[in-house]
Amino acid sequence: MTLPDSLSIRVRGLGKSYQINHLQNQEVSDRPALESGSGSIWPWKRLPRQRLNQETFWALRDLSFDVKSGQVLGIIGRNGAGKSTFLKILSRIIEPTQGLAEIRGRVGSLLEVGTGFHPELTGRENIYLNGTLLGMRRKQISAIFDEIVEFAEVARFIDTPVKRYSSGMYVRLAFAVAAHLQPDVLIIDEVLSVGDAVFQEKCLGRMQSLGSTGRTVIFVSHNMEAVAALCDRAIVLHEGKIFFDGSPQDAADAYYGLCSPAQNSQVDYRERGGSCPDVINRVTSHYHAGNSEAVPNGPALLISISGALTEHSSGYCNNLKLAIGINQEDGGRLATYIAGEDDEPIAFDQDAFDYVFRIQDPPFLPGTYSVDVSLISRGETIDSLQRCSSFRIAQSTASSYQAPDPGWGAVRLTCSGYNTSIEQPGIKE
Repeated sequence: MTLPDSLSIRVRGLGKSYQINHLQNQEVSDRPALESGSGSIWPWKRLPRQRLNQETFWALRDLSFDVKSGQVLGIIGRNGAGKSTFLKILSRIIEPTQGLAEIRGRVGSLLEVGTGFHPELTGRENIYLNGTLLGMRRKQISAIFDEIVEFAEVARFIDTPVKRYSSGMYVRLAFAVAAHLQPDVLIIDEVLSVGDAVFQEKCLGRMQSLGSTGRTVIFVSHNMEAVAALCDRAIVLHEGKIFFDGSPQDAADAYYGLCSPAQNSQVDYRERGGSCPDVINRVTSHYHAGNSEAVPNGPALLISISGALTEHSSGYCNNLKLAIGINQEDGGRLATYIAGEDDEPIAFDQDAFDYVFRIQDPPFLPGTYSVDVSLISRGETIDSLQRCSSFRIAQSTASSYQAPDPGWGAVRLTCSGYNTSIEQPGIKE
């Protein structure tokens, strides 16, 4: 089957299974008696005998999707989700158990520190070795050799065996080789976390430039900010299957949903107080980055709060207010909203309430935020929960809170200036 020109990768029904052996002890009593050196006979003993039980484990199962040429695809998921197994299949390191994965063109991959390098060879020799394995001629490799060395910043050690490199030097050179040897598909695993922040920025910029020139990039990372900034599509793997396939922002939300404990009737919180700390039973918060069925009018933060009166709180059913506090990741209070203060008070229906509050286009920078909720009646705190929910913004859409250049800092200042040669009313030196 031939790939159309518009596709770089086609995956159909891909699966990979392994046989896992479990040792199980089995007691037996049919062994002969053991004789001591003195000739006396030991009593019968029940000695353990080990038996192997085999289990079939599917690291990947039923993966099917297409990747367009020039697309930058992010693969995210929890540890053990099958990300590395999938990349090894694409890199032709292992064979799938079922299905197929078709790739157009030359593949450059960086899956783990040391992949593709011979420790006894120098950096120079490893560059030529990798280029040769990719089918390049020596003249082609020499034409970009200086660019590779400059990018990796290892010119001083280029004729030193790579076994003497630090892990950071190893990764810098390995990425430079993989990204500059003209790959049609570049596959990058989490190994970039070994490098420092400056080198990671260089790598992200290089991957963006590859995507803009029509080359395909597969990027695996637990850094959701990097995935959102670099990728135009993301796939979430969970237990070897595709859990989500869509925009990087929505994929990040799905990923953090998998990492969070399942919601149940018992609300989770860090601290709780109030005169009747048993009224609120559920608090959830979720940031929607774009248009969807849930939020058709653009970015919005949805906070859902429900509760019910108990025997001890049955007297508090009038003039109720809900205070919602939003905190930064370091715990500092960022904003507060009190429902029932300027509008209708919180109302119960059959001794229960269930409210959803919507904050349209919240002016928050990318990051993780926590939510505090308090139920108040005539100035008295009935129930109060701190850090009972959290939400994450992968990419801010609030233009008033975004700086044109990240190097300028996170806050935009509004300032009025005046000409000191002209007297300013109300201002005296």
